[in-house]
Amino acid sequence: MKTSVRVAAVLLLAAGSTAAQATPGHAVTTTKTQIQYILSPHPDDVFQAWGLIQDSSANYPVFITLTKGESTGHCTGTRTIDGVAYDLTQPSQCKAARMASLNGWLDDQSDADAYLDDYRRAGNADMVHYQLTAAGGGTDTTGAPTVAGMTACKPVYSSGGCSGTSSSRNTPIPDNLNQSDGATAARVVDWWVGPTSARIEFDLGDGNLTDAEVVWAVNHVRANRAALLPLSAEYGVIGAGYLDLQHEYPACYEYDHHDHRAVQEAVYSTDLLPVSGYHPQWGVTCGSQTTTAGVDPDALAVNGGRANKISDGHYSQNMTSSPASFQNRFGWLSDPGPTWAYGGDPAGNVLFSQWNYFWRRFS
Repeated sequence: MKTSVRVAAVLLLAAGSTAAQATPGHAVTTTKTQIQYILSPHPDDVFQAWGLIQDSSANYPVFITLTKGESTGHCTGTRTIDGVAYDLTQPSQCKAARMASLNGWLDDQSDADAYLDDYRRAGNADMVHYQLTAAGGGTDTTGAPTVAGMTACKPVYSSGGCSGTSSSRNTPIPDNLNQSDGATAARVVDWWVGPTSARIEFDLGDGNLTDAEVVWAVNHVRANRAALLPLSAEYGVIGAGYLDLQHEYPACYEYDHHDHRAVQEAVYSTDLLPVSGYHPQWGVTCGSQTTTAGVDPDALAVNGGRANKISDGHYSQNMTSSPASFQNRFGWLSDPGPTWAYGGDPAGNVLFSQWNYFWRRFS
C-alpha cells in the first residue's frame, strides 16, 4: 500500500466567487504534464473508458462525475460499504452509497496502477478537499440534448422521439430537479485533488442532465484549474458514457440512458477546449475486434476513431479474479446481478468490456 503524504482540507467559496480569491497555494504537486478530463454521467461509468486512462505517466486524469446516480432502481433496502451502513431508500443515502462505491473503486485502482497513488481511505488521505459554490450559467433554453451529431433519439421524457418537452426547459443552468433546492444544490461542487489525479463531484440530477449543464460543468472546472489543480496544461476530453440509442448499432449492447446522451451530445458538438494545438475529444461507442458490421462507423480508425484495450491485469483484477474490484464495488448495480457481464467486446451485451472504442472530435 502506498504511503500517504497529504492532509485533507476544505475551502468553501461563496456563490459567484472564484477559486482565485482563496487560492490554496497549490498544496499538492505533480510530476505529470497535462490534464485529461473524463466526463462520467453516473458514478460507475468511468470504467467504460479505462483503456484511455490506465498506466499513464503524463496524463493527469480529472474524473468529473456529473450526477450522483440517485434515480437508479437498485437503490432499495440497505447496504454496507466500507463499514458504513446506507438506507438506500433515502435519496441522500443512495447518492452517498453510489459515491462511496466510486471513491472506493478509484482507491482500488491506485493499488494496481503505479501512476494513481491518491487515496480517500481513512488513514491514507492523499488528497486535498475543496468545496466550491459555483456561479450559475444562465437559463437552459432547450432543457434537452439536441439531435446534432446523433442519428437516433430517445430521451426519457418522451415516448421515443425528440418531440417531447423537457422538464428542464427554461430552468437555471444548472438545476437538479430531483431535490427541492435544485438550483442551489446543483452549484455545490466537491473537488478532491491529489498528486496524480483529481476527482470532481457534481450533483446535477440523475435523469435530468442536459448538454448545457455538461458544458457548464466543464467550464467551471477549467476556470478554476489554475488555482486548485497542480497543473493547468490541458490535453483532451473523454466522454465516458457509452450510448447505443434504440440499438442503432446492433452488434453491441443497447443503452438508451438520457444522461449518457447529454454527455455524448456535449462532447460531440461543443469544442470544450478552445485552445490551439491537438486536443482530442473522445466518446465511448460501439466497436468490435471481430466485425465491422453493426458497429459505429466513427469508431473505425479510417474515420478517426480508435480502440484501446484495458490491460489483462487491470481487467482481470476488476472483473474476474481477486479482488474483482469493479464487481465488488458496483455489482449491486448490475441487472440482473449480482455481477456484471464481462468479455472482450461490447458485442455480446458486455457494457464494461475489455476493449473500449471511441469516436474523435476537435483534434
